[in-house]
Amino acid sequence: MSMSRPLLVAALLVAVRLAWRLAAPRAMSAEQHEADARARMAGRRATDYALENIREEERAHIARELHDDLGQLLATLRVDMSLLLQLPIADGPTRDLLNGMDGRLLSAITSLRRIASNLRPHALDEGGLYFALQSLRHEFEQRHAVACELAAREDELVLNDRYSTAIFRIVQESLTNIARHAHAQHVHITLRRHRSTLYLTIEDDGRGIAQADMEKPSSFGLLGMRERVWAIRGDISITGSHRGTRIEIHLPLPEQAQLSG
Repeated sequence: MSMSRPLLVAALLVAVRLAWRLAAPRAMSAEQHEADARARMAGRRATDYALENIREEERAHIARELHDDLGQLLATLRVDMSLLLQLPIADGPTRDLLNGMDGRLLSAITSLRRIASNLRPHALDEGGLYFALQSLRHEFEQRHAVACELAAREDELVLNDRYSTAIFRIVQESLTNIARHAHAQHVHITLRRHRSTLYLTIEDDGRGIAQADMEKPSSFGLLGMRERVWAIRGDISITGSHRGTRIEIHLPLPEQAQLSG
């Protein structure tokens, strides 16, 4: 005997309700799992943020020690060497030896300045982020013979030391990757600020990064760049094509990251 329509509807309602009750714990579990994943990611970013601050402080400390102690010592030795070279030394081999020592001292001073600058960009302390990026752009052009353009406004890059250092390091790492892998002829760096967000774009006309390269565990440059962006709660997108590579970064700027005047 066939079931009447009201009984059929009631049975379907009971079945749907029972199915919902059985599925509800799973849905809640999935939601909880997603919430836990977000919490872990937030915790990881906070840890990365703190560790990066510690690393930058250590780099700055070592850079100051190198500059103030070893740098001053080498500079003093070179002054003494210059005084020796002014003496009337008739012995040709001795003068050649002194000239060679002077050249090696100059090379040591140059290397020390480069190492100290890599540890802590001196240009950041001298003129702020805009000046440091212009110095970095100029050095990149001189060293690699690749045209590099910086489009930015100095007044939009007045940030505290933490954010200035992070942005400088991100651009520095990007240029290092371009020099090593891209075979580019032109690089264009754009920074613009809209309300409380800084938009950073780095483009080159090189061979374009492949998806497989971005996923390599050995891609420490890209990994370090991503970690720096995530550590200051930003977003990063890297795309490659036959026209080159494009890096887009959005960095939220809390009030404490912005300085006046």
